Amino acid sequence: MKYIYLLCLLFYTISFGQIFDLVPLVESGAKDKRINLVILGDGYTASEQSTFLTDATFVSNYLMNKAPYSNYKNYFNVYALKVISQESGVKHPGTASDVSEPVIPVSNPNNYLNSSYDTSGTHRCIYGSVNKVTQTLAANIPEFDIALVLGNDTEYGGCGGTYAFLSRNDQAPDVAYHELGHSFGKLADEYWFSGSGESPNKTKTSSTETVRWKNWLNTGNIGIYQFTENTAWYRPHQNCEMRYLNRQFCNVCREALVEKIHVTKNPIDSFTPSNSAAINTNQNLDLKVNLILPIPNTLKSEWKLNNTSIATDVSELTIQSSQLNTGSNTVLFNVYDNTAMVRTDNHSTIHLSTISWTINKTQLGINDIRAKQFDFILYPNPAEDFVIIESKSGFTEKVEVRIIDNSGKLIKKQNIDLNKQEKIDISKLISQDYLINAYQKGELILSKKMIKK
Repeated sequence: MKYIYLLCLLFYTISFGQIFDLVPLVESGAKDKRINLVILGDGYTASEQSTFLTDATFVSNYLMNKAPYSNYKNYFNVYALKVISQESGVKHPGTASDVSEPVIPVSNPNNYLNSSYDTSGTHRCIYGSVNKVTQTLAANIPEFDIALVLGNDTEYGGCGGTYAFLSRNDQAPDVAYHELGHSFGKLADEYWFSGSGESPNKTKTSSTETVRWKNWLNTGNIGIYQFTENTAWYRPHQNCEMRYLNRQFCNVCREALVEKIHVTKNPIDSFTPSNSAAINTNQNLDLKVNLILPIPNTLKSEWKLNNTSIATDVSELTIQSSQLNTGSNTVLFNVYDNTAMVRTDNHSTIHLSTISWTINKTQLGINDIRAKQFDFILYPNPAEDFVIIESKSGFTEKVEVRIIDNSGKLIKKQNIDLNKQEKIDISKLISQDYLINAYQKGELILSKKMIKK
């Protein structure tokens, strides 16, 4: 019944969603390999679409030139969706309770996404119909990851939620920067106490040993600061973008956004040979991985042949026929982002992407090659009592995990379900570096150093 319901909802959404022109503002790669940010216009009539494109480009350029989006610009596509409204402007019912209304004339234009000031009694809070935005996105660009709605009004305003809404005020780009902190990074406001619960930049914990941003304390003015409105809650910084406009994100908020980027897309754009590639049995084997590079490049990678490291930080490799054993061989490529913008502990520490090629060699040469790509999360690392490996690659069977010490000795072996947070007990291991290998039906799919504290 669940699947029937979802199919019916999708049919309904697409059937009733109007098609509009989609204009690429930044197009770094294929939609399925990038984080797709869509800027929808609201309150722009058919004759005002050139104005919308100018406004959307202004916002896009600003976002892609401020950290951390500037560091991961290659991971993003940005599109402008030319939503046409019957009438120009953003609604203003004049019902705000935080000002003496009307601040601006009361109006009720027939805009397509129902964007309106005075949401929840706050004059500057612009919001609209979540259902209408969802339907419009589903009909026009179902591959979207982030969406914001740009309202055709110069009065200052904006709010975050399922989607970010804002006006075309001069400060619109920075309002978008702040509001995406909410809708994309799940960050809390720091300029007032919103009443919401724990978030990456808001906590009830004041202990320097256990506060969620303990790894950043005393770096970049990160501390434990009370909210004036509710002194039982704390924020990490006094001058962050989540508190004041026209700032940068503090280290804690920036880390949360980078983690979101890591979770949303991995850095592997494509690779060869794939399963569909033709195999020449008489030549050496050329392997290549096309990576999506941060700016500056902070990716670290390693190639292993039959569990022996043979190259690091290169995207192309030639395997000589003489390097292969007769029978089955495994070439494993690991890549992760070693950015200094992340100092995680007790959650998703390392987002590791791998490609595993299984190569069968006979006396006549290579006659078969199979390739698989996987994404893993390994945490905590360094670890003290346990380590967890998870994957979003859709494993249907358990994998075998082997922990190996510096001498190559097998220390521990355990079968785990990568879809669950199964702990691997390492409490009795001595403090040193270990290698964690994971195997699927005997084939190596993960190999990563683990530090035991």
